[in-house]
Amino acid sequence: MSQRKLSLLMVLCSLVGGVIGFLVGEVILDRLSGEFPQWAVMGLYFGQYAFFVGLMCLIAEIISPRLNGFGWKQRYLGFSWKMLVPSTFVMVGVAAMLLQLLYGSSFQQSSGANNIVLVLDTSGSMSQSDPDNQLFKAAADMVQKMDSDMKVAVVTFNDRTEVLQPLVALSSKATRDEVIQKLLNQTGTDGGTRIGLALQEGLAQLQASNQLENSTVVLMSDGYSDLDIPSTLAPFKQNHVLIHTVGMSKIDAAGTSLLEQIAAETGGRYFNVDHADEMTGIFGQIYDMSRQDRNLVTERTGATEESLFYTILRVVSLLIIGGLLGLALGLIFDNRHLAKSFTIGGAVAGLLAGLVLEMGLMSIDLLDMVIRLIALALLAVVLTIFTVFFPASASGGATSMQKRMLSGRRSAGALEAGNRSSKRFEL
Repeated sequence: MSQRKLSLLMVLCSLVGGVIGFLVGEVILDRLSGEFPQWAVMGLYFGQYAFFVGLMCLIAEIISPRLNGFGWKQRYLGFSWKMLVPSTFVMVGVAAMLLQLLYGSSFQQSSGANNIVLVLDTSGSMSQSDPDNQLFKAAADMVQKMDSDMKVAVVTFNDRTEVLQPLVALSSKATRDEVIQKLLNQTGTDGGTRIGLALQEGLAQLQASNQLENSTVVLMSDGYSDLDIPSTLAPFKQNHVLIHTVGMSKIDAAGTSLLEQIAAETGGRYFNVDHADEMTGIFGQIYDMSRQDRNLVTERTGATEESLFYTILRVVSLLIIGGLLGLALGLIFDNRHLAKSFTIGGAVAGLLAGLVLEMGLMSIDLLDMVIRLIALALLAVVLTIFTVFFPASASGGATSMQKRMLSGRRSAGALEAGNRSSKRFEL
């Protein structure tokens, strides 16, 4: 007889496993991103998450075998323990690696950059709009975050320009530290604002090193400057050099309009700053856009930010991961009825988790952590409640593997009984 069942203990334990997987996953993202390829990071991320969810579901059923029956606990528990790691960490982790490889591939033109030129305003007005020198602290944080295969140059400007740091590769820690120290030691503001002259110097740094390809300029200013836009921006547009701009509309509306136009003309983006202490986060967003290093659980930025293709690809990837997680639970319990309900439930849960990630991520660290927690908790809970919709056999729904094991035991018992009967007959 088949019955619809729900194990509230398993729902709770699965949620606990999902939260544990989330916490471990955040450590993996923080420690390994940038050190290892994203496909490896995502494989570890979802592999360990699946393991903890599977482990807690198994513990719940051991405590109270409501779904699979006491017969499973007595006869097949050892098999379930053996299947835990292969069906969760290995199967789901490998699938996540492959899906991340697909999601991280470029199927359209990317705005990725290997060279970044920081063009930073040191005019007299910055002493009022940025009294704590947050601009150069934000620039230093950006340099600290850059990958070792990148190059950076720093140009400061007011009435004139100064090359604080010529274009240099960040391949060594000593070089990176030297650039950061130059930025942190930068003090003093004076004079007017000549944005055109600053952009020409930034372009000259790229031209001198023959590094125009895959390059981005980040321009920050709080003021306005007379600028011949067509002639100034022509070489940037010809060489496909993007200019991302950062301005403060509360300080100078005319300057904001100019920065917006510069960004739009070159294919970059304009970022508005209301308070100087926001600049670190803004510079971090710009760096993420420049690298285009997409992964399944963080905000997608740059040229593919609004891409419908990558939106669908992320959601479908989470759907597949959720379905495989459900199938993993079915394999652990070796029960075809549970495998069906968990797989369908996991696919639905993965779909919901993918939508939460796609709509909620905003490149704000704390908020994005909350969004990932919601998505992973949802995935863990929804897949375990789908046993309500699919009836399971009261006998535990033994699969063919279980039946063969039981049949073998019965055959051995019958053979032993036959041998005893033969001996009695002979006697």
